[in-house]
Amino acid sequence: MISLAARTFFDRWSLFVGSIIAVALGVGIVHAGMTIILGVENSQPPLDATPAEAEAFRQAASGANTLTGMTVMLGAFLTVFVVASTIGFAADQRRHDLATLRIAGVTAGQIRRLLLGEALLVSIVGALIGAVLGFVLTSVQGAILSGLGVLPSEIDTPVAPAVLILDFVVAVVVSVWGAWGSARRATRVRPLDALRRTPLERRVMGLRRWVVAVIALVLTGVQVFFSATSGGMLIPLLLGLGIIITASVAMSRLAPLLVPAIARMVAMIAPRRPVPSVAVANLRDSVGRTASCAAPMIVLVSIVMGLQGILDTQTAAGETEQTLIRADLVVSGQDFDVDRAEQIGGVRIAAPETVVPLSVWLTRDNITLDGPGTVVAVDPDRFRQIRQQKPASGDLDDFNSQTIVFGSGLDSLTVNGQYDNISLQLDGTAVPLRQAARLPETLAGSDGFYIDRSILPASMLAERITSVLVQLEPGADVDKVRSQLAGLGATRIDTPSTLVREDASTKDGENRAVMGAIVGLGSLYALISVLSTVAISIGQRRSELATLRLSGMTKRQVQGAVIAETLSATLIGLVLGAVAAITSMVGLWIATLRAYGTPVIAIPWALLAAITLATLALTAATAAVATRSTLRGNAVSAVGAAE
Repeated sequence: MISLAARTFFDRWSLFVGSIIAVALGVGIVHAGMTIILGVENSQPPLDATPAEAEAFRQAASGANTLTGMTVMLGAFLTVFVVASTIGFAADQRRHDLATLRIAGVTAGQIRRLLLGEALLVSIVGALIGAVLGFVLTSVQGAILSGLGVLPSEIDTPVAPAVLILDFVVAVVVSVWGAWGSARRATRVRPLDALRRTPLERRVMGLRRWVVAVIALVLTGVQVFFSATSGGMLIPLLLGLGIIITASVAMSRLAPLLVPAIARMVAMIAPRRPVPSVAVANLRDSVGRTASCAAPMIVLVSIVMGLQGILDTQTAAGETEQTLIRADLVVSGQDFDVDRAEQIGGVRIAAPETVVPLSVWLTRDNITLDGPGTVVAVDPDRFRQIRQQKPASGDLDDFNSQTIVFGSGLDSLTVNGQYDNISLQLDGTAVPLRQAARLPETLAGSDGFYIDRSILPASMLAERITSVLVQLEPGADVDKVRSQLAGLGATRIDTPSTLVREDASTKDGENRAVMGAIVGLGSLYALISVLSTVAISIGQRRSELATLRLSGMTKRQVQGAVIAETLSATLIGLVLGAVAAITSMVGLWIATLRAYGTPVIAIPWALLAAITLATLALTAATAAVATRSTLRGNAVSAVGAAE
């Protein structure tokens, strides 16, 4: 069987090109990510670096590790999903050939060894190409991370032998695993049933597919439940990534159930002409093929649209949080006279906020935690007047010089509940405080703790830049107020909406960069898999398309029918992928409703439209080229040719 597998591999190499590309890209993505991670783990700050430079180096390295880790996780998922789907689809398209071998006396065990042998050859070639591609992708991903400012230039990314071994392990495992399922399915059907294409042979929703679909649906439901009931923001964010994966798997497994419904809808609106009639008939008859073509599209849309939606929601949350602050101007300056701001005519409230370099210690059950997050010194009375966000617990009326308020930028997983002791570390002295209230965790929140500025030395506040939230009297002359504020030493005077727009613009740029770092290569990988699957599915239909030619259809009509069928499969993938992406944001919808009083969700419709147009154009072009190539030669000879 090994020699037969080798002959099949070399004689029908075009059948395995898509699988080899899928393996090579997956290996390349994992290779690049692991190389960067190992480079970061083995790096140390420069010997001549100052303490501040060393800390900045460590922070940047940590950011690079986090982003690269997400890339590796995503690449691993795509590799398993895409490679298994591609190899499995290629094997399923050869059931006629395999049934012929069975009739000729080849046993089921030998068929399985044949398919596994072919998968092993695919994995070896794919691993070799992927290792070379990994060198290139390492440079590309390193450049992206350096552009984000999270990968220090001092970090080297040499090739590690362990990564090369991992390349072959990943290639072999996913290839053999993908072929194993198809081998079992191919040998479970009796040879004559496969040749006659009985209803049993055409059934695509088998037990294994149902089991995977149900498990993925259950996991998706559990994640949605916990993301909606967690009470914070971090859990919905983290679970959103998991939902994208499990929901896309569930949608891809359940796609065959949707194909007949789509075929009926197309039949209702399509004109009674040969091209649409043939396309509808193919959709109805080849449910498995259509679902297989839709699967990579589901993953592409769910990942790109889901992650972009989560990032855009974070940006939109900042705009919503701005409405929870009753301020007309935001004033700052190194020498700004904060105490005289409210003496200006037309100024109702001037609420100062100063970020101070202090730490808060939290003790519970004899365990002390250095509270993460910034410490902001404010005036409690003005703080209550200027902010209208209701606390998640406690009462802001209890905020004074003996108490502390937990801010909306704290991670609810790390800092939660009540603490036995809370102390502010001030000049080597622990100042005891009590928790007055906790603001709800928000997506755009950044402040960790709020303390009364009256307990701090005046010299500490004078050394720091203070931002002042200014609320004006109704009908106040804004230009006159601005002029007087400048006279008190204000060097920057903005409206909250201006700052929000600037912050949103900055975050949009960061989001695009993060998307490029995390899913850029993965998206390209999924798109190539979509086109590869389309090309394989058409290339294996030479006899079928030749029969259509002999029935009287022109080459252009056959090409049109195949393109229409392919576009229908693409649209199914787009719809199901969008469903998976939107499902990943349900938890954020509920969490923002709880935190802001109104839901904040940014669904990237423009991105979905761009993906739709791009993929429809590319799949149509791929289908046209593949059909034209398949129709070459004599139709009579092609009818009797092996697929």
